Amino acid sequence: MKHVEVTDYKNGIYNVDSGYEGGGVASIYIARDSGRAAIIDTAHNAAIEPMRAAMRELGISGGDVDYIFITHVHLDHVGGAGIFANEFPNSRVVVHKRGARHLINPEKLVKGATDVYGEETMERLYGTVLPVPEDRIDIPEDGDEFRVGGRTIICMDTPGHARHHMAYHDADTNSVFTGDSFGMSYLELRRPDNIGVMLTTSPVQFDPEAMRSSMKRIEALGPEFLYPTHFGQMPCDDDVKSSLYRQIDRFVELAENTDGDLPKIREGFKKLFAKERDIQNCPCFTDESCRLMGIPMELNAQGLAIWYAKDRNRK
Repeated sequence: MKHVEVTDYKNGIYNVDSGYEGGGVASIYIARDSGRAAIIDTAHNAAIEPMRAAMRELGISGGDVDYIFITHVHLDHVGGAGIFANEFPNSRVVVHKRGARHLINPEKLVKGATDVYGEETMERLYGTVLPVPEDRIDIPEDGDEFRVGGRTIICMDTPGHARHHMAYHDADTNSVFTGDSFGMSYLELRRPDNIGVMLTTSPVQFDPEAMRSSMKRIEALGPEFLYPTHFGQMPCDDDVKSSLYRQIDRFVELAENTDGDLPKIREGFKKLFAKERDIQNCPCFTDESCRLMGIPMELNAQGLAIWYAKDRNRK
């Protein structure tokens, strides 16, 4: 697999490979205009080194960064926020109101992730998660706009993957930084002639109807390209959209048919993604053939089981 370091999309947007889990997994985006810059998501602490290298390559100084936009506070997106805030001292950290407290005091965030990953994996992936000073945080409302040089970034409240999720619409290029609100596609799932996309339903706030509504809202903007954190520029075309909407329906059906039983959901995912492999013409779309597929499949299974239990209790 080719390891991407910095990709220039020729529109003022750059993808920096954070190196998370060996590369090709978690993007950190830079949006740049008129000598000013913004960063979208931060991955983990170790991502600061490729980011420093990217800044040198692009000729961006630490003082040029006005904003660090956070899509949501899952640690593969925000584990490095504290160290990034220190590195870029003039920047404001923009985050959903439901996520801000976890940046100020990441203790509960770390505990929740440790419950999912285990202490050994947490230490390997994230190390010590640093807080972001409260006076450095901006909490926008849906529709609020931020200026980065001459370009406008519009905040979009996009629940579904998490209640504290925001996407960011770059109005000047009509692009959307989607975080995990419009699926994911590791570099390993991509081929020259197609792109394998996967819904992400990680614990603990997956909501299929909210996710569908958020996706429809993003789709209504008519963007040519999306920029999911996992991984890199992705077309907002019919193949991507139909694959993700189909997966929402099939995920819900799987949870209902198994009564939310986690082991049965795990087994169901193996069959489901074997079918997706054939539909999407993506041979890496199984945990046996992709070094990374087992991770999101397990997290998706846990998130789906939790959603079903909550949904059944509401009924």
